[in-house]
Amino acid sequence: MIVLLAASSITLTALQASINAPRDAFKTCLKEASAKAGTEKIGADAYDAYVRAACSGQLGSFKSAAMAFDMKNKMSRKDSAADADAMVSDFLTSALDNYKYVNAAVLAQKQVEKPAVTPPPTPAAEPK
Repeated sequence: MIVLLAASSITLTALQASINAPRDAFKTCLKEASAKAGTEKIGADAYDAYVRAACSGQLGSFKSAAMAFDMKNKMSRKDSAADADAMVSDFLTSALDNYKYVNAAVLAQKQVEKPAVTPPPTPAAEPK
C-alpha cells in the first residue's frame, strides 16, 4: 500500500514537472513582452495581440504541455483544449491587468496625445 502511494506520488510529480518548464517560459516571455510594450507605449487595447505575437512560441508550447498533461489524466482532447485555452486566457488577462496598473501614467498620457476632434467652424452671421 505504501509502495503504491509512493509510486503514484512520484508519477504525479513527474507529470506536473512536464508542464512547469513551458509554463515558466511563457510567464517569463509575458514579463519581457510587457516591459517591452511599456517601453514602446503600446495601448491596452493592442496589448493582447502584441503579447500573443511576441510569445507565440512559448504560448504554443505551454498550451501543448497543458493539453498533454490533461489528456494523461484522462480528459478528452476537446476538454483539454478548452482547459488549456482557459489557462492561457487567465495568464493573458492577469498580464494585461498588471500592465495597465504599472503603465497607468503612460496609458493616460497616450489618451491625452490623441488628437481632439474639433467641430467644424460655424458660419459667421452676416451683418444687416
